[in-house]
Amino acid sequence: MLNNLFIEHALTMRPEGSLNHLPVNTLLLSPQDPLLNHKQVTGATLVSRNALLTLLSDSGHPLAHSVRQFLTEFDANNPQDRAILDIFAGRFTAIIKTARGGDHWRCGSDFQQALTRHWQQCQTLTISGGLTSHQFGLSLAERIEANFADLVVISSPWGGLTALYGLAQTVGQRDDLLVMDFGATGVKRGIARKYGNRLELLPDLKVAPFKTDGLIRKEALLEMFRNTRDMLDQSMPVAISIACYLHQGHPFDYHSGIYHRLGDDCHHLATDLHEQWLPDCGLQGLALLEHDSTAAALAFRFKHPAMMVTLGTGLGSAPCPISGTPE
Repeated sequence: MLNNLFIEHALTMRPEGSLNHLPVNTLLLSPQDPLLNHKQVTGATLVSRNALLTLLSDSGHPLAHSVRQFLTEFDANNPQDRAILDIFAGRFTAIIKTARGGDHWRCGSDFQQALTRHWQQCQTLTISGGLTSHQFGLSLAERIEANFADLVVISSPWGGLTALYGLAQTVGQRDDLLVMDFGATGVKRGIARKYGNRLELLPDLKVAPFKTDGLIRKEALLEMFRNTRDMLDQSMPVAISIACYLHQGHPFDYHSGIYHRLGDDCHHLATDLHEQWLPDCGLQGLALLEHDSTAAALAFRFKHPAMMVTLGTGLGSAPCPISGTPE
């Protein structure tokens, strides 16, 4: 049963492949970008919720108080909106060019070298996450694609819900399945029915009230499971995506994000979730546990190398499955 709880392959994402921490040469940015004169920045500095919020504020945009409202009301024909899009797309392009160039990873670990080759062979880039919602995501994909002669860029139709759909479709069971996406600021939840072909959403759960010293630990995670169980009329198995890099179903020991210290609270996260934590909260066992960007990538399959990049509180990435081959 354990082997079914997570998907592991040669390019399962690891901390050393993070776009969040990838140094990006600012010479690749557009001339209008306020960060142009910085010597070097990282992916998260350029493309994240905070980066977009700062960009809106620095430009004096009337919706600088709310990223959500900006995304909802975005109009590519509005000069102020278009100026934000141009800079944001330029930043995203710089990140992708850096990843494909491979200068930062080429002499690194075996994983980093393999990841560089995958980026260089990549023919399709799919973007998802909260920042790709509504027309902004479609316009962003169009602008990025225009900067490459050999890359197709697709905006996921599910936006910030893409990881839920990836989990649901991958497990694909006949009976009801609870799908949960544990992000840095909130938990998205839903019930997947009929082999993952129908998803009934549950209310999002804000993470902040459950943090201790800025982290989510075991008891807080269990409380979130209990909160969710109280909303269900029956117990069901659970598929989980989490904003944390995993190695064979257990968090890497690295100092980033709010979930990585769950590894200190158990012997093996996937096993303990399946055998104890979920049953103790009135739920059935674990059906799947994945890094959140990997879960989003599972919603798409291509016949050629492709990458998923998720844009939200941070910047995540993972290879999409190749159609017709095992995971």
